[in-house]
Amino acid sequence: MALTKKSLRKFKTLYEKYFGEKLSDKEAERKADYLVSIYRAVYGNVEFPDSDKNKEQEK
Repeated sequence: MALTKKSLRKFKTLYEKYFGEKLSDKEAERKADYLVSIYRAVYGNVEFPDSDKNKEQEK
């Protein structure tokens, strides 16, 4: 899954706020992908509001 740059920045900000650790883009993307995979395993394949797929549909 490819995250938008905005989503990656937001994830990095929240991660640092709650865990006190700064992440590189690569590490943040890995952790965010893992989190989304867990979320989808529990709740099903739902699209997130700022996903790339939704942006393509708006064009």
